[in-house]
Amino acid sequence: MINAVAPAVVVTGVSTGIGAAIARHLVNSGFRVFGSVRSAKDAKPLIDDLGDAFQPLVFDVRDGQAVNVAATQVREALHGVPLKAVINNAGFAAFGPMEHLADETFEASIMVNLVGTRIVTNAFLPLLRHEDRLQSGQIINVSSLSGILNTPMNGAYCVAKHALESLGEIYRRELLPDGIDVVSIRSGPVQSEIWNKNKAEAITYNHEPYDLMAHNARKVMAGAERDAIPAQDIADAVLQILSRPKNRVAYHFSRGAVMSRILAALPARWTDRLIAKALTKPL
Repeated sequence: MINAVAPAVVVTGVSTGIGAAIARHLVNSGFRVFGSVRSAKDAKPLIDDLGDAFQPLVFDVRDGQAVNVAATQVREALHGVPLKAVINNAGFAAFGPMEHLADETFEASIMVNLVGTRIVTNAFLPLLRHEDRLQSGQIINVSSLSGILNTPMNGAYCVAKHALESLGEIYRRELLPDGIDVVSIRSGPVQSEIWNKNKAEAITYNHEPYDLMAHNARKVMAGAERDAIPAQDIADAVLQILSRPKNRVAYHFSRGAVMSRILAALPARWTDRLIAKALTKPL
């Protein structure tokens, strides 16, 4: 049976990785989760695992019409009760230098990571508002340390996540009168299926004059995968954010978070030289 008084959240991209961990953790913590998947087939393992407390929403975050249909479904299911939160988790990463990255790949990164977040946020935003602003909901954006530090061979993702940080800040300031807070989770490498895709792209990449940079980036990627934090750490962070009356605007997670923040804060030319030293000499 569905618990009608359980706080309800929408989470995008729950079929695998971070999204699946968030959905499971919140259901196990007493939440009702509406989770987006791109096909009904992707939802079946979560339905079997989580039961009635989980309801799949089938849409691609880039498809505004499908997202609006899902928002109507959630509105009807809630019977006037506001959402506790919208958790924008769906993301897409690509490997390669800006010069050779396919236009459609770059555009897909912007569409999924940025435009899709705006589409989802706008569709569900009316469900977060409450007449008593103290009871209004939250928006949590699963961003990245790539949203504060630009790194070679990861440019499309960095551009999208930097823009996502800006988007979240704008929403936060515009929604202050409604009592809706916006919090960013800036994670470093997280244990996820995304590594298999990125490694495959990195292995097949071989363009002059970026071959040495790509080779070194693959080694950095391998080390990052070894040090990646569990997706459960991000799920724990989401629950903590939902449980606090007040939050910081952003939380940083990864074993390299401190170094990323230092590099992001250094004078740009210093960071240029440090990154060049790491990626343009034989490792």
